[in-house]
Amino acid sequence: MLRLLVLLLVATVQGFVPASLSRPSLTLSASQADSMAGKSVELGGSVWDPLGLADLGSEKTLRWFRAAEVKHCRVAMLATMGWAHTCNGWGKIVYPGGEALGSDPWKALENTPSLGLVQILITAGIVEILTESVLTNGSHYLNSGDGHVNPMMFENVPDKMKDKELKNGRLAMIGIFSFFMASAVPGSVPLYPAEWL
Repeated sequence: MLRLLVLLLVATVQGFVPASLSRPSLTLSASQADSMAGKSVELGGSVWDPLGLADLGSEKTLRWFRAAEVKHCRVAMLATMGWAHTCNGWGKIVYPGGEALGSDPWKALENTPSLGLVQILITAGIVEILTESVLTNGSHYLNSGDGHVNPMMFENVPDKMKDKELKNGRLAMIGIFSFFMASAVPGSVPLYPAEWL
């Protein structure tokens, strides 16, 4: 009887023992983007692309992805600096009527006259047209190179400089998004200056 009780107890306990699980592989697979600037030392000299987006299409598609990333990086860097500049109250724009845009970026956008917003859109359009047509130095970035948009037509930009621009731009994209979130949900972003809210 004692043996039967011990066997039942052992059988019951073994029902709660987890099955052995195999550990997932943490190796990164090579992608087309690994030959381009923007590789990360932190990831062993490869590009962080968990969804495999770099291998979705042709090399032209990859160059288009990179061009979009570079443009978004540049806009995010300008936006992050503009947000910090505005929130700190530096160089407030005062219109001829005497009213200022203020130090709250959302209120400043709200107070910007309609013609000011039209000027911003026209300027962005001109920059986009110039980078897509005129400032290609004879070959469009989708047809040759690594997709790195070079509107200033610098000669032989080293990969190290491209890496710096991409990493700073990626950080700026995270930064401006955190600024948006901090203004929408106070307290959601640690170390966000309270005077900016």
